[in-house]
Amino acid sequence: MDFFKQPHFYAHIFASFCLVVAVVLLIVNYKKVLKLDSIELVKIFSVMAIAIAAHGQGHTTLSKEYGYNPMAIFTPDGQTIS
Repeated sequence: MDFFKQPHFYAHIFASFCLVVAVVLLIVNYKKVLKLDSIELVKIFSVMAIAIAAHGQGHTTLSKEYGYNPMAIFTPDGQTIS
C-alpha cells in the first residue's frame, strides 16, 4: 500500500478522471464532432491518443515501481497478464 503515498498514483487518478470527462464530452457533443473538418478531427484524436498512451505509461510505472496493478482483479489468480 506504499503507492498511496506517491504522487504517481494521484496523477494517474487525475488523468483517469480527465479521460472520462473528455470521452463523455465527445459523446454528448457527437453531432458537433461529426460536423468538424478532417484536420480538427485529427487534432482531437491525436490528443486523445497521447492522453491514452500517457495513462498506459502510468499503469506501467505504478506496476513496476510499487507493484500496484488494478487490472489484476480481472485475472483468475490475481497476477499481471504477460
